[in-house]
Amino acid sequence: MTDAALTDAARILDGSPVPTFVIDASKVVVYWNGALARMSGVPAAEVLGTQQQWRAFYPEPRPVLADLVVEGAARSVIEEFYRGKYRPAAHCPGGWEAEDFFPTFGRQGRWLAFSAAPIANAQGSIVGCVETLQDISGRKEAEISRREAVRQLGEMVAGSPVATFVVDAQCRVTHWNRACEALTGFSAAEMIGKSETWRAFYRHETRRGVLAEMIVRGAPGEEVADRYADRARPSALVANAFEARDFFPGFGPRGKWLHFMAAPLHDIHGKVVGAIETLVDLGEALPAANSNALL
Repeated sequence: MTDAALTDAARILDGSPVPTFVIDASKVVVYWNGALARMSGVPAAEVLGTQQQWRAFYPEPRPVLADLVVEGAARSVIEEFYRGKYRPAAHCPGGWEAEDFFPTFGRQGRWLAFSAAPIANAQGSIVGCVETLQDISGRKEAEISRREAVRQLGEMVAGSPVATFVVDAQCRVTHWNRACEALTGFSAAEMIGKSETWRAFYRHETRRGVLAEMIVRGAPGEEVADRYADRARPSALVANAFEARDFFPGFGPRGKWLHFMAAPLHDIHGKVVGAIETLVDLGEALPAANSNALL
């Protein structure tokens, strides 16, 4: 592919709404579309014919992803610039994808995802590279908010004196605090990442779902009440949550009565993505007069 053909190919992308630029084998910019000029604030006239594509993204000279692709850079070199934020392009041999935060974009900076694909001639030699970019700030901000919410939940659960555990949408344990370890005798290391919460409560019995798992799968109130022999009821404080009481013969030499409440956890769209359950030790026995009362 000649330089003229490379330039012609670049012009085909001129009307694309996707921010795009193309460099040749010498890393000279041969194409810089309007979408990229608007995103970066750097007009094509300032970079065409130069090797200064970095100016649109970084305050000081450094390779952009397209430069590394043209060089045929080893993975270890790409790792230096995009540590933990890159991967091979899924459908483009020799290409790479990455994401990064660019503080100079906009007033508060932007997260961009970008993909660089090599351009080869008929003989298979790399004669250039095309790089496309996408603003993913909204998605990244949502991810950061989600991680922060998970971190805060973890701190609250870990520091609670009340036995507490959390399961995700697949009923795998994500949190199991020290109070829960002390109550059940099962450590967090034994429980986290597994969907066998029942083992901590029913010991050698056949698998049976705990209240948090019933919440995750949206079990109706009738099923919950039947499961706990009418010793369960909807929570008066939390929507779609339940509280119950049951006797656990495997706890201690004589078994224990526990009072427990499970509530759903939702994502920003209102979808149930897990459940949190708290437990209170009521002791070995309850007065006969209260044996059928919830609490």
